[in-house]
Amino acid sequence: MRKAALSLLLLAGGCSNNDNVVYGAIGASSITPFITFENLNSVISGRVTLTDANGAPTGTAEVVIVSDRPALCDRLNQHPDYFQNPPEPYVALILFLPGDNRLGTFLPGRDVGTGSEIIGADPSLAQKSMATAGKPVAPFQAENAGYIALTDWSEAPGSGSTGSFNLLYDPPPPLTTNGAFNFSGKFKSTVCTTLEGTQLPVCNCTQAPDCSTLSCPPH
Repeated sequence: MRKAALSLLLLAGGCSNNDNVVYGAIGASSITPFITFENLNSVISGRVTLTDANGAPTGTAEVVIVSDRPALCDRLNQHPDYFQNPPEPYVALILFLPGDNRLGTFLPGRDVGTGSEIIGADPSLAQKSMATAGKPVAPFQAENAGYIALTDWSEAPGSGSTGSFNLLYDPPPPLTTNGAFNFSGKFKSTVCTTLEGTQLPVCNCTQAPDCSTLSCPPH
C-alpha cells in the first residue's frame, strides 16, 4: 500500500511545471495546525556545521528548507530558535542531506545524514504542546522510506540547488494515526548564507544529521 501511494504521488508531482511544489497535507490536531504547502514563499538551502554532545564539530550537513513564510533566511538570522520557539505561525519542511557534495538519490535509513522533518507551528498552541509533547512545537519525522534526490547543489551566494523528494512522515507523540503521511514534490532553492546556529526542535541521531547546533540541543 505504501509503495503504491509513493508511486502515485510521484507521478502527480511530475505533472507540474513549477520549480517548487509540495504535495501532501496533514489535518489539524490539538497541538499542531493544519499543514499544507500550497503557498511556498521561501525555499532556501545551505551548509551547516554538526557538533557532538560536547559541542565538538563532527562534520557538515546540507539542508533544504521549504516554508510558507517569506524572507525565511532573514527570519532565521534574527531568531536562531525560530523552529523551537515560534514567534509566528508557519509551516516548514526540512530536508537533511549528507554534507559531502554528492549528487544523486539518497534514502533515509540507508544513507547516513539523510532525513526530514515537517513542522507546523502556531504560538497559540505552544502551551498545550509543551504540556502534552514537552516542547512548543512537535515535528513530524520522516520514516526510513522514500527518497530525496539532489540534481544540483551550490553554496555560492545568489545561486541555489535543485531536487525532488517523496517521503512518509510519522506524527509526533502523543499524536497517533492509522498510517504515515505522504509528501512529495520538487524544489529549486536559493542559498541562505546565515543558517549556522539555527536550531531545530528535536534530536534523532539515527535518522537525520541531528545533535548539532542546527538541529537541537544534545540529548
